Amino acid sequence: MTRFHLKNYFNELLLYSGQFALFYITMQIIIEKSAFLLNFGHLGLTAILLVQTYLLSAGKIPVRFRLYLVFMTPIFYSLFEMSEGFAYILNTAHMGFWIFAFITFLLKFVETHRRDHRFTEYAYVVLNIFNFEFLYFYFDVWKEVNDRDQLTIINIWSHLGSFLSDPTHLYIIWGGILLLSIIAISRFEISSLKDKIVALFGKYVDANIRDTIIDRGEYQSEKKELCILFSDIKSFTALCEKHDASAISSMLNTYFEFWEQIVSENNGTIDKYIGDAIMVIFGLEDSARACDDALSCALQVVENREDLNRALREKGLPEPEGFGIGCHFGELIVGDIGSSNRKNFTVVGDTVNVASRLESVSRRVDNSIIISEGTYSLLDPQLKKSFMNIGKVTLKGKEEQTTIWGERL
Repeated sequence: MTRFHLKNYFNELLLYSGQFALFYITMQIIIEKSAFLLNFGHLGLTAILLVQTYLLSAGKIPVRFRLYLVFMTPIFYSLFEMSEGFAYILNTAHMGFWIFAFITFLLKFVETHRRDHRFTEYAYVVLNIFNFEFLYFYFDVWKEVNDRDQLTIINIWSHLGSFLSDPTHLYIIWGGILLLSIIAISRFEISSLKDKIVALFGKYVDANIRDTIIDRGEYQSEKKELCILFSDIKSFTALCEKHDASAISSMLNTYFEFWEQIVSENNGTIDKYIGDAIMVIFGLEDSARACDDALSCALQVVENREDLNRALREKGLPEPEGFGIGCHFGELIVGDIGSSNRKNFTVVGDTVNVASRLESVSRRVDNSIIISEGTYSLLDPQLKKSFMNIGKVTLKGKEEQTTIWGERL
């Protein structure tokens, strides 16, 4: 569940869904002064705007429902003021609430279906400047007329000519367009810089972890039950002796690309590459499926080994003799570990050591995948059929023997 952030709240209120209502409320405070506090309609509008903004910024409800929340304010205001009659229903400011809500709905819809949000960011900038000038025009006409019928969405445009003939109004309009250009350019530069940071950061940290750290500024340490997968290439030292550095480097890049795709498909998070070894975390999002995801990943890697070899052959790169995999489930500390100037997202605990030592056992048996008894016991019954009991081994640093399971050959 996403935490409430004050920054998100004010962004939503000032830049996104709350903009039109905020301008309108500001206009009413200027018009009514202290009498604004006695106007229950406007006080209610303010309250519902604050509630709507909280719901949209807190992110505690499904995205599909958040789309429709932008209509919360115009619905409330329409119901509360409907008694004022037909002229009110077609009042330009009142219709503006609905028009703005509909446009915001469309922008939020586009935002949920596009990975690149720059289009919607620019659209919000244009919309916000238009809101200001739209209500400025409405406010100016309101000061000049006594008949409320002149403020309807149909009649108000008859005053546009005289409005545009005033040099002060033209200055405000062109000033708004100039401001729009400046803000749009700034947004473009910020978006481009953010995209570069995200792209570069994502090469060193898993995407899920990257987004959390960027959003919160840190990844708060916590204890979690997770499944750790360790794997490295068999006889890697001998492979390095037979080939030059560039061939080994290219082979490792292809090898890790192969792993990354399968890990991603199985909800894993790559913690780190250590030479030819890879360490993967499963269960950060759903610990109940951690073991199933980890072993589905391991089996898929073994089953698709020939695809990896084929890709290496096509590139003229050396093929690894094979690789071993070890998996163990247990409690770990998850978070940012390191000094104040340099941190690394990782997991620490005995579960990591056990997974690494299980992987080393695979070098002494025919099985490529070795898992602990505790990990096997948590597997889905269908997945259990893919493994067989190998026996007991004494892991380094452990006094008691550990029952291990390997994939069926």
